[in-house]
Amino acid sequence: MTIATDYLQLMQTIGAKLEIPPVREIHIAAYNPNPVKNSKFGALVLAGGTVGLTYTGLGDDLLVLQNRSLYESFLNKSPVQMASLYTREEGWCKVLGMAAINAVSQYLFAHGDYSLSTGGKTMTHLALDAGDHIGMVGYFPPLVEQVREMGLPLTVIELDEQWLQKNTQFEVTLEPEKLNDCSKIICTGTVLVNQTIDELLPHFGNAEQVFIVGPTVGCLPDPLFDRGITQLGGSRVVDHELFLRLWKSQERWRDSTRRYVLSRDSSYPGYGQLLKFSSG
Repeated sequence: MTIATDYLQLMQTIGAKLEIPPVREIHIAAYNPNPVKNSKFGALVLAGGTVGLTYTGLGDDLLVLQNRSLYESFLNKSPVQMASLYTREEGWCKVLGMAAINAVSQYLFAHGDYSLSTGGKTMTHLALDAGDHIGMVGYFPPLVEQVREMGLPLTVIELDEQWLQKNTQFEVTLEPEKLNDCSKIICTGTVLVNQTIDELLPHFGNAEQVFIVGPTVGCLPDPLFDRGITQLGGSRVVDHELFLRLWKSQERWRDSTRRYVLSRDSSYPGYGQLLKFSSG
């Protein structure tokens, strides 16, 4: 089973037992030929205001999604239908499918009598110590600097060759098998959007902690916890009207969201318990 098929099955199970509000709006930023000026995130809003975030910055996904006819048919329909796009091969389909999965997940969190734990700084959740070798999937410049300042060995897996480099304690490489040497691993949420998580999982076996973090990590954690991921760090939109105002004006939307962390060894009860409370 792939991560895509597991999430689709999970969405269908939830949709069969819980009435989820329909898709009210789908927000994709206008394309700018200058990639630096492109908004990297899109949003799906359910009736009632629940928001599912997604990442549009991979490949030509944002350019393709300028064609609104690709997805306008999902408006006023169940987000579970839209979640089926996540199993398709095309990048833009995975982008929209992830938005729908996140929206359904956020709706269940909000209605399942479960309080999401507030997230702090990313590195504090990894509890780094002097013996750690850190793995990173995706180049996070601020986090790279933090790890290097601590003097810990760091291996970064990247798809973009412009970042490739190597010295005594720091390597940026295209080879995911080098994660086998890492004791703690942090991944950007793009591993879920593009589903490279399936290819990376075999290389996580020696890691004590695997943390997937980012605004688009808004999904239920169950399929990932089952695969050995230890923590998920996401962002929940707590004021959807403020979020949309900030997003549309390309301002930072941090004030409209709240960061949270889900841990496999915490009190997370599982989607079944959340569904039980949501269904009354």
